[in-house]
Amino acid sequence: MIAVRSKIFFLVSCVAEVMLLLVAQVLGNTFLLLACLGLFLVLAAWSAIKGMAVPVILFFLPFAPLIKLRPGTISFFTIGLLVIYVIYIVMGSRNISIHHWVPGLCLISIALVVKTLYGYSIDNSFLLFSASVLLIPFLTRETDAEYDFYWLTVFFSLGIIIAAITAKYLTVFPTITRYIGTDYGGLGIIRRSGYYGDPNFYSAHITAALSGILVMLLNNNRSKRIAVITVLSIALVYCGFLSVSKSFILVAICLFFVWLVEFMFIKGRVSVKLMTILTFLVVTVFLLSTTVFTDLIGMMLSRFSNTSNLSDFTTGRIDLWSKYLEALTDDPLLLLFGKGFTSVLIFDKASHNTIIQVIYQFGLIGSGFLIAWIVCSVRILLGKTKVYWSDLAQIFILLLGTFGPWMALDLLFFDEFFLMPVYVCVAIKFIEKRKTELATRIE
Repeated sequence: MIAVRSKIFFLVSCVAEVMLLLVAQVLGNTFLLLACLGLFLVLAAWSAIKGMAVPVILFFLPFAPLIKLRPGTISFFTIGLLVIYVIYIVMGSRNISIHHWVPGLCLISIALVVKTLYGYSIDNSFLLFSASVLLIPFLTRETDAEYDFYWLTVFFSLGIIIAAITAKYLTVFPTITRYIGTDYGGLGIIRRSGYYGDPNFYSAHITAALSGILVMLLNNNRSKRIAVITVLSIALVYCGFLSVSKSFILVAICLFFVWLVEFMFIKGRVSVKLMTILTFLVVTVFLLSTTVFTDLIGMMLSRFSNTSNLSDFTTGRIDLWSKYLEALTDDPLLLLFGKGFTSVLIFDKASHNTIIQVIYQFGLIGSGFLIAWIVCSVRILLGKTKVYWSDLAQIFILLLGTFGPWMALDLLFFDEFFLMPVYVCVAIKFIEKRKTELATRIE
């Protein structure tokens, strides 16, 4: 009971803090904004002390570009993340293996050497990346302690939904409009992106949260929780349609298809499954035919209809990928060592693919160390969790929803590069825990 109250306390605190933040940004009051940013740091620190940092930080992730004094300055979200890292390394350094430091330090060293040789400066993004590489696995000390995957997804989903809805209706205030991304395209298409500035980055949060909800629907038999995550899923789908993002709709369709196949193969009565699917289809058709969705569906169809070739379908990404791959093959040093985590673009265009971006920034050698670091970090985050062959479909749902959009985005320089794997690891631990609980009941 105390744990539930702790979760509710932090959830209410997050909502109250974000409402205060929105008021401060709308009013443009510097004093109120400073107080709000200070409270955010206090909340971040307190959540780390109480083992609730990951839910809190995921709740505020959609608001990260807004948690600052003015555009162009450092986000206090970044500072709050560093505060959490420091608290956790102090509280958990004796209990957690630091094997990930070996490939992590090698990766940082290679990037520093490349920066030095090219004459690139060491900026804040590189410092935060280095800190995250060394300290992100320490977040494992809180998983399965104060919250489970259900509460983590509730925090994350509510943050996304509140950010999307408030950004849509606060555009009338000039003081906060500068933080709100709205793309007015041709043919009357309006693409919204919350406070993130880019509809595809914004919708990547939504597909990640949706994948978690779909996994919970396969593993939950508690009616109250099913009702909550069902409502959240409907709201998330609506927020995703606001982006009018082709990548969102493609990933979402794939997610629901894989979920449907897995749902049909899990144990249970066939009649119950058919009734569930029928109810799902009826509710889906009803919702999509309402006024709220019809205009958005029309804009989404317009984006798909205005494509005559693969380049148009990918909004020019095929051409960008080929240019970056050509640059890598033409320069052996770049292919081997990269650019040292430096914001240097080809033709002033990002690669729009995280894998290509990793190779471009770290080269093949640095990418090898990054892969080794990922393996070590995932092993730390998962602990003794076992992965069974029967769970592969659910894990695929998580990977598709979380990392699928990364194939069309550059996320190496963003906090999501480190936070989303943590979210997936918590989900995998949830799947294994539910399987163990079911096996115990059968025995």
